[in-house]
Amino acid sequence: MVQNAIVKKIVGEGVAEVSLLRQMECGLHCDGACAGCSAKPPQEILALASNGIGARPGDFVEVEPASGHNISTSVAVFLLPCLGLGAGYGLGVGLLHLSEIAALATAALGLAAGFVPAFLMDRAIARTKAPEFAILKQLR
Repeated sequence: MVQNAIVKKIVGEGVAEVSLLRQMECGLHCDGACAGCSAKPPQEILALASNGIGARPGDFVEVEPASGHNISTSVAVFLLPCLGLGAGYGLGVGLLHLSEIAALATAALGLAAGFVPAFLMDRAIARTKAPEFAILKQLR
């Protein structure tokens, strides 16, 4: 998904820190002069972006998420906990012949086990500090 951003600062060789902008109806062409316009997001979202075009601080740019582990991260965050929940419940009822309450406890354990890969992936991504976005072009 392509987004608009403002380059805040150059972090290193070919890497810039950008402030991601919410998509606005006016496209931020009104310079905030509209009475009802909140041209600036209430909370700034900063991210690293690979800067292959040589954008400078203050430039409006178009960015897209860097290709990478998007699908595997989504699977780890959403699908694995659901599978763990179902497997824990199925194990409790089917194989162990537990009561409903005890089967719910095994389902909770399965859910917790499903969150472990997501937690580990989050820590690994945070440690790499790789650019999350790629700057495509300068807008103005």
